[in-house]
Amino acid sequence: MASTLVVPISIVDPLEAVPVVLVERALSATGPWVRVGQASLITGVGYFYDNTVPFDTPVYYQFLQPVPPPMPPVLVGTAGPLSLAGNGNVVISDPLRPWADLEFSFCETPSGLVAAGCTPSGPDLVWARFGDRTYAADAGLFPILDAQRPADVYARRKDHEGGAVILSRTLAAIESLKDLFTAGGPLYLRAPDMYGTTDFAFQPGDLQESFINDRIDQRQPFRLWSYPYTVVDLPLGPQQGTACANWCAVKATFPTFADLTATGDTWAQVASGVTVCP
Repeated sequence: MASTLVVPISIVDPLEAVPVVLVERALSATGPWVRVGQASLITGVGYFYDNTVPFDTPVYYQFLQPVPPPMPPVLVGTAGPLSLAGNGNVVISDPLRPWADLEFSFCETPSGLVAAGCTPSGPDLVWARFGDRTYAADAGLFPILDAQRPADVYARRKDHEGGAVILSRTLAAIESLKDLFTAGGPLYLRAPDMYGTTDFAFQPGDLQESFINDRIDQRQPFRLWSYPYTVVDLPLGPQQGTACANWCAVKATFPTFADLTATGDTWAQVASGVTVCP
């Protein structure tokens, strides 16, 4: 399953003076609009890799040219409706590093998670469970002299804090999890509707790795990973490409520039990832 929607950007820019656009997303062509990132352009053309888009939902985009304040950004292009199909799995993404996205499948039975690590041919990454959630109060109670009740000062209750547990079954899966979490910043989770939760950005805490077969043979690569998290706002900033469209992947696939040009592809095809992942 693709976890990232590749959004093509093409704007009317005769002076080639727009190197960067701000990207906003909405569920309708008229908004309300939510800023989800920015994208670099070359002669008015570029791509935005949206790895926080809700699955199976038509969405619209508008592209804004930043200008010096106090003037607001200028609308220079639109796209949509576009959609990305889901398959019911859990996806955790780094909004600033789309290439690090990970998809988590499920075991056929709950007992299969620890007892057998799913089947021998099961998925490399398995979603186990969410932990309990706490919606912290933002309130203070202050005793009043000679009064039976305190003064109550309060504000909006916080979004939840919780935790999650996931399973990796291979050494490659261990490395991919480390790639996702090592940057240290907020991540983004998309989960099936049956969990009753909306997609959200979260700041993970300490990541704990457990050898689930520690009483048998630790050469087996099965690991349980657990972490606490706090829901935060979506991070914004320049992205580092996708799994098929980043310079590390291009270099690994084409050792020399001659190897790359021999494909006959355009730079747009390289940037969209189809050259590395045809």
